[in-house]
Amino acid sequence: MRPAILLAQLNEIDLAIDALRARAGEVAEALKEPAALAATRGRAATAAAELARCRAAQAERDQIQRQVTARLAQAQNRLYSGKVRNPKELEDAEKDVAQQRRQQAQAEDALLEALIALEAAAEAARRAQAELAQRTQEWTTAQAALRGEQARLTERLAAERVRQASARRGVPAGSLHTYDALRPRRAGRAVARLDDDTCSVCLVAVSPGRIAAARDGDDLVYCENCGRILWGE
Repeated sequence: MRPAILLAQLNEIDLAIDALRARAGEVAEALKEPAALAATRGRAATAAAELARCRAAQAERDQIQRQVTARLAQAQNRLYSGKVRNPKELEDAEKDVAQQRRQQAQAEDALLEALIALEAAAEAARRAQAELAQRTQEWTTAQAALRGEQARLTERLAAERVRQASARRGVPAGSLHTYDALRPRRAGRAVARLDDDTCSVCLVAVSPGRIAAARDGDDLVYCENCGRILWGE
């Protein structure tokens, strides 16, 4: 078989390997955690931290409200016990009750604000966690498909490399050296088929002499326009 035809067969194998390797690279990149998932995880963590802060604030204000209520009860018991008869002490007891009532109202307002903030934080955390669960599930599903494709690509690459090695053994050393030097400079496509009187890659007409040499001779013939090795039957 003429060297040009052998190189054409090798070139198709090499191009198939190029495509498989490119896709394998895309799959490997796609298997990395998506930026959107990482961002969602960050938002969920922030929402969880805010929920924890709101819970702590609510517990603290609830404790303050309980303490103020207890002090008010003590002040009222003292005022209404009948044990305080001195006018000055009675006036002080009344002022203490009034002050404790103001503090109780403030504590109840603060507790209400904390409860509202806690409810909002809990809802935000729930939404963030739900979004994270959804995105995680989507990524897990995508990963399963990608890993299956990755395994198939690995098998196909191994098979193509066996074919590549066999094809390379059948090409004369000089022609193989020329091909290996030319392929990187022609975007992987080093060999072009003759389509009637035209190079099938650059679509430029080939001279009759080159057409005859490419179809019948054993020497490598090159397209005058793109420089690729021509072959024809």
